[in-house]
Amino acid sequence: MKNASQIINSIQYKPQYKKILEHKCIKRLTSALMLSVQRNIKYGYFKNNILFLTISATLDKYDKDNIINTIKMILNSPMILNSEKFMECQDIKIEDIKVYVDHKPKYNFTPYTSHTHDVHYFERANGDFNVDVKDEKLQKLLKEIQTIIKENHDS
Repeated sequence: MKNASQIINSIQYKPQYKKILEHKCIKRLTSALMLSVQRNIKYGYFKNNILFLTISATLDKYDKDNIINTIKMILNSPMILNSEKFMECQDIKIEDIKVYVDHKPKYNFTPYTSHTHDVHYFERANGDFNVDVKDEKLQKLLKEIQTIIKENHDS
């Protein structure tokens, strides 16, 4: 049975799924940049063989030029581009790179936040059940559970 990664890798080279390959290429190209610059890249996309990258406003003009020059260096170097790391970018023709600055803050989505306070639920069971077990150990255990339920229900 194939897992999701193997399925995506097998279909990404089909023409109808070229957006997956483009997305992977953008991720590979941005991973070649410095980590501080990677964090400030919001998104990227291809349109008419031009790579568009959108960065946050915290980067200055020097960083913007550095992004363009680094990606152009990768694209112009056949030794780097033909390596296994940039395998997704081999079939994609990139003629130019444009970097835009977005002045909106980068939105970080946190799907789950844990609460530090202890949540306590009241006991809904009232402990009114019969213990009809012949085994003495099990009967003793069920009686203890019944008393705990009754104590929690009363408080």
